Amino acid sequence: MLRIITQQANVRTELQRICERVQRAEGERTQDEQLLHKEATVREVLQAVKRQGDKAVLHYIAEFDHQTLQPEELRVTGSELDAAYQQVSKDLLAAIQLACRQIEAFHRQRVPKSWVHFGDDEVVLGKRYTPVDRAGLYVPGGRASYPSTVLMNAIPAKVAGVPRILMVTPARGGKTINSAVLVAAQEAGIQEIYRIGGAQAIAALAYGTETIPKVNVITGPGNIYVTLAKKLVYGTVGIDSLAGPSEVLIIADQTANPVHVATDLLAQAEHDPMAAAILLTTDAGLAKKVQVAVDRQLVDHPRRIDTEKAIAHYGLIVVVESLEAAVELSNEFAPEHLELEIKDPWSLISQIRHAGAIFLGYSTPEAVGDYLAGPNHTLPTSGAARYASGLGVETFLKHSSIIQYSPTALNKVANAIDSLATSEGLTSHADSVRRRVQEAE
Repeated sequence: MLRIITQQANVRTELQRICERVQRAEGERTQDEQLLHKEATVREVLQAVKRQGDKAVLHYIAEFDHQTLQPEELRVTGSELDAAYQQVSKDLLAAIQLACRQIEAFHRQRVPKSWVHFGDDEVVLGKRYTPVDRAGLYVPGGRASYPSTVLMNAIPAKVAGVPRILMVTPARGGKTINSAVLVAAQEAGIQEIYRIGGAQAIAALAYGTETIPKVNVITGPGNIYVTLAKKLVYGTVGIDSLAGPSEVLIIADQTANPVHVATDLLAQAEHDPMAAAILLTTDAGLAKKVQVAVDRQLVDHPRRIDTEKAIAHYGLIVVVESLEAAVELSNEFAPEHLELEIKDPWSLISQIRHAGAIFLGYSTPEAVGDYLAGPNHTLPTSGAARYASGLGVETFLKHSSIIQYSPTALNKVANAIDSLATSEGLTSHADSVRRRVQEAE
């Protein structure tokens, strides 16, 4: 049953426990041979793929996924891509296409513009944005297939102008890829897809093989092996983030619909047994009604076992004295998703400092953002919203400073540069300016 807490002394302790659930779980397992084995396995996979390329990739696909592939079978063929359209319903295709339009429209508003400023004495300063050459997108295929994940990773890369975008995803039985995933990839502009998952996929993207090109940035969520692999290859390539279990925090007052609030909590809990679902409310009556509604909706839930685990361990209802107190707790927790199911949600927006995405009002469940509102659904978890943001166009861009000084401008700042360089003991730095000024005289 979803717990209700009214004693404020216990609230912060519980919220901290939930926020740190990944670290705590890992900490309790630090001596566990299975976890140590996982990290050792990932390191072994990375090194093998780095040395042996396709040979190692195929070996690990056979070992971990129990599928025997030839090098030429790694890439999904054009005929498979075409056939995928025959396997999805018209309604699903229309939904994917609508989501594509919405997500692309939003991300096009986020593209930073290169700029140049012409100042006094012919000084030119600016910033130039350029996309990475190649991006690799990881799409999981474990508990379910996620066409929405394809769109949320591929479209920002496309909008950023990345010249080559490739996708990796594990094959199902029969060496097939989920049709909706293949259709979503094509609608987002991706034609280069490889049937490979796990740490071997991350290794192939990071180091390159005879078949799979090395990329500059890897994005997308995955299981513990994928997450460990991304962590270990960071520095060789860029990554989006190390995604933890998903979470939602809902602030609700007496005007909220308890059945809707319960559904939103379960929508988060059904993701994963470690997903967090938290309600902060000013109304004790609403708290009890939501608790009852959650129990009722769990009875016939298709993912009841995993969802009940999440609710039992990382679900929580807190009754607070005021909306201001709720906001304070929310800012401390820094949730991935924050729903404001209150009479006037805009009255609180200026007080929200830390949240991955904010959903305002009774008609804006998190699912709207997960699928097609437009903003990205790949967001910081486990308190990372205090310092990080969601995946976006910027993930696939880098910027270069532009600087040009005229002889006159250099002469005016020569003494200041000389003093600073000399104070740091960098003689040639000072000389590089001094000699130019002396020659100009």
